Amino acid sequence: MELKKLTIIGPGSLGILFASKIWPKLSSLSLLDHNAERAQDLNREGIRLVVPGQGDIEAFPRVSVEPKEFGPQDVVMVLVKAFQTQDILDSLKGLCGPQTLVVTLQNGIGAGEILETVVPRGNLVLGVTMNGANKQDYRTAVHAGSGQTYLGMFDPRLPVPAALERFALILNQCGFSCTLVTDIYPIIWKKLLVNVGINALTALCCLRNGQLLDYPSLRTIQEQAVEEAYLVMNRLGVDLDMDFKEVRELVRKVCRDTGENISSMLQDRLKKGQTEIEYINGAVVRFGKKVEIKTPINQTLTSLVNFFSSMEWKMDCSLS
Repeated sequence: MELKKLTIIGPGSLGILFASKIWPKLSSLSLLDHNAERAQDLNREGIRLVVPGQGDIEAFPRVSVEPKEFGPQDVVMVLVKAFQTQDILDSLKGLCGPQTLVVTLQNGIGAGEILETVVPRGNLVLGVTMNGANKQDYRTAVHAGSGQTYLGMFDPRLPVPAALERFALILNQCGFSCTLVTDIYPIIWKKLLVNVGINALTALCCLRNGQLLDYPSLRTIQEQAVEEAYLVMNRLGVDLDMDFKEVRELVRKVCRDTGENISSMLQDRLKKGQTEIEYINGAVVRFGKKVEIKTPINQTLTSLVNFFSSMEWKMDCSLS
């Protein structure tokens, strides 16, 4: 059966990125928002993706705050912040039929377990994308970098459904380099290790990714945080086929390759909003307790980010 109906939940930077590139191929694509006024504006003005060196992509998906306006979908992409996952469960129920595939490309670890409370395991897909996007305004995102997208079943023991193969084909046809994998968890942890070493430190110190390497004290904290996460991952039985030195160099390479980038967590702090710390460094702490590995560095980073993003304290953060 051909995939015809696709809804993306969340018109953030990634939501705009994927919607803008998929809409020319699948004009029935729709966007679910939680903000009625913004949804009305997006319906009228459309969305825009700025692709440096290539120009702009304009797209006009249908946008609503009411999932019942769309009905059951073939595929639903969950692209809200990880901490918003619980809030979209009721909306998700309104978009899902017995065969609906639910695909999440959210940061960190933990959102899948929340989605599993309303989505059958055989319909739930976890993903990792190396594509980056920055929100420019309510309807515009800038494609900050291309990369591979990986998709795999929430339960790796389950077979890949034909609908997921068709969805991966659509992503490839729309310019996303998408690969289906048998076990998505090593890839999720690989990205998590990078985020553990970058996001919290950039958010706390108001630094771009590459600037972390300019300070020996921050390189030390970065290495300690990543090592804790690496030990927890190994104890959980996830095998990256990389030793710790290779992982450490990977994190540093990402810092260099994305040197001018503003991490998503720093973007959230600049907006004085909630962060995904509990799904990144906080996830390392939770899993560490589960496998009896101490994670004091990640606990400290989690507590500090939570403090600075709470109502207890609002310290101005500006980039140099």
